[in-house]
This record gives sequence, C-alpha cells and structure tokens, in this order.
Amino acid sequence: MDERYVRLAVVWGEVEANLLVGFLEGEGIPARKRTQVPHSVYPFTVDGLAEVEILVPEGLLLRAQGALKAFKLYGDQ
Repeated sequence: MDERYVRLAVVWGEVEANLLVGFLEGEGIPARKRTQVPHSVYPFTVDGLAEVEILVPEGLLLRAQGALKAFKLYGDQ
C-alpha cells in the first residue's frame, strides 16, 4: 500500500515548486506537487491561482521539515 502524502509547504509558482521538489529528492525525500489549476492554462499568480502544495510521505515529514529549514537558512545567506 502506498504511504499517505502530507503537506510540507505551500509555494507560489511552478518554478519555486520544482526547485523545492528537486532539493528534497536530492536529499532522498520523495516529493510531489499538487495544485488546483493547470499552469498551462493560467501561468500567472492571481489570488492564489499559482499556489502549489509540496507533499511528502507522512513518515518522512519531520526529516523533510528539517531539510526545508536548512534550505531556507542557506537561501538567507
């Protein structure tokens, strides 16, 4: 049975989502994106239309949160 995926973060746009998913996968954490609107139809941000949820397996959520925290700290330098 597939493990349940839970929300790790919400980002605004496909570029940021792809960057974060790539980082997580590089850390050995499977990640998925979920959005309500196909970006090929609306490739811009208007009232949250470009909101993308980043999902990770429930059992890896704490590890993913730690990796995300380190990722954000690196970006602040």
